Amino acid sequence: MIKRLLTSSNFWVAFVLLVTNGIAWAYALAPSGPAVEVQPRLATDIEGLRHKLNEGGHSGEPFVVDVTDQEAVETIAWYLNRHPNIPFGEPQVSITSSGISARGVAEIAGLRVGLSGRADIELRDGVPIVTLEDLDVAGVAVPGLVRHRIQAEVDTQFGLAQDLPLIIDEVVLGEGRATVRGVIR
Repeated sequence: MIKRLLTSSNFWVAFVLLVTNGIAWAYALAPSGPAVEVQPRLATDIEGLRHKLNEGGHSGEPFVVDVTDQEAVETIAWYLNRHPNIPFGEPQVSITSSGISARGVAEIAGLRVGLSGRADIELRDGVPIVTLEDLDVAGVAVPGLVRHRIQAEVDTQFGLAQDLPLIIDEVVLGEGRATVRGVIR
């Protein structure tokens, strides 16, 4: 039976169609453009604040963290470098007064696909609240149910920020940069 199947022209036509279809989908979903190379490093202001927090003894001191688009990308790359189980890479960030847009490449079911989104940030009781405004995979909008599930995960991660030894007083988004001001608890 297997020998008859392997010699059947219908089998080979179906096989070629399936392989071609798979290649077409992989090509269609693949991110466009060259890979973005980013040096993974913490932004200077973030590294300074991190050092103070690790050192201790700075309770009550004000802090200011000013981060550019490029520094945000490098910091995300630094974080991803420390967490290789996160299937995301090649980050790109654009900060504007209306929010933060990010894009990159995610690995979903073994395929590399472009992922992009836009988020808004507001403060509630000294804690940043991040709301996903748009999210798409390979240029296709993510369905509401999936976006709500991802938003729940974002809420969980930023909920951990309540335990940070920081009180954030202000987040200012501008063209190409974000400034965060607050006090170390």
